[in-house]
Parts: sequence; C-alpha cells; structure tokens
Amino acid sequence: MTVLHPARTPNGLDGLRLPLNSHKVFVPLRDIMRLEGQRNYTLFVLRNGQKILVSKTIGFYEVLLPPNFIRVNRGCIINTVYLDISLNKSFRLKDGYEIPVSRRKIKQLEALRDVA
Repeated sequence: MTVLHPARTPNGLDGLRLPLNSHKVFVPLRDIMRLEGQRNYTLFVLRNGQKILVSKTIGFYEVLLPPNFIRVNRGCIINTVYLDISLNKSFRLKDGYEIPVSRRKIKQLEALRDVA
C-alpha cells in the first residue's frame, strides 16, 4: 500500500505527490481548486483546467489537506481560495463551477466569505 504525505519542494512550495500511471506527479496545493469523489477514486481539478484521477477515496485526501480545504458535501472538497460567490444553497468557484453545499456547511462557508 502506498503511503502518501504532503510534500515540500526545496523552494518551500507545499503540495502532494499524486500517483499517475507508473510515476508520481507533484501538484502544488495552491493549484488545486477542488477534489471530487467518484466512488473509490478522487478527481483533482487544477486551476489550469487539468484533471487528475487517482485511485484513492476523497476521505483519504481530506486528512492530508490544510484547513483552507473544506469538505462541502459528501463528494466534494474545495479550496476556499477559489470561492467566488454564494447562491441559494450552493457556491460558485472562480472557474464557474457550481457546488451544492450541505446544510451543515453553509454557515461555515458564508462566514469565510464574509471575512474575505
């Protein structure tokens, strides 16, 4: 079983080394917009539009990510840096992606938005 830890480059850039085919790719945390759970896989969506599918559950990555990443519902973790506007019961990210938010997380995200 592969053990995954947050990584840091020599110049101080924090990120994750994600397994991709036969090698690992370093993804800076600041480039991750959201993570989407797809059963036993996690889809990383980066700010440049690139998508990386990894064969671990979203819960596995939830514990590795810093506090600015929030799980907004059962299948999605967002980077609050990319939070744009709130709608009724959902939020929109800066790339235009609309995310439904669970009832328990709406107030937490609205508080973050008001502080920013």
